[in-house]
Amino acid sequence: MNAVFCTMLLAGVAAAAAQGDLSAAQDALLSGGTEAVAFFMSMAGAYAFFGGLLGVLRESGVTQALAGAMRRPLLQLFRFAPGEEQALDDICVNLAADMLGMGGAATPAGLSAMRKMAAAGKMNGCASDAMLLFLTLNMCSVQLLPTTMIAIRAQAGAKNPADIVLPTLLATGVQTLTGIALCKIFAVRNKAHD
Repeated sequence: MNAVFCTMLLAGVAAAAAQGDLSAAQDALLSGGTEAVAFFMSMAGAYAFFGGLLGVLRESGVTQALAGAMRRPLLQLFRFAPGEEQALDDICVNLAADMLGMGGAATPAGLSAMRKMAAAGKMNGCASDAMLLFLTLNMCSVQLLPTTMIAIRAQAGAKNPADIVLPTLLATGVQTLTGIALCKIFAVRNKAHD
């Protein structure tokens, strides 16, 4: 990633030099850090609010209730190899936390689920179909409450920062269904080649 950022930086400086406006590039480089710190400080209050709200949801059992509601549908969706089903509870907690915008809380459960499936699968370094489907669901992540984007929009002065909830839900729902369909297609194709 450092190489990508360095390449972008050098390309920007080269473009400014080609246009004969190196002072604009210097001003942008120096002001960028200041703007980043100012943006971070303006977001601190919003993150504290949503972090507190999500902490209340987690402590009140909303996350666990959502995970419990997802258990049966996920059991139908995943075709676990023998032993992989022990990761289902971690998968449920991970996806429930992601849906509520708690990415930090979702990560430990996601890593635990992957470890359990990897230990059970003995796939010789290859991911199982269940592991690939879980990774896809984790990356698509239906967003019931896109807290980070709401906070960014609020700090940017949006009149209604939460008006992205429905479009975000629809977009992440479509991408999740597309991801599931592609995983199922590739799983069938891989079985046909075995």
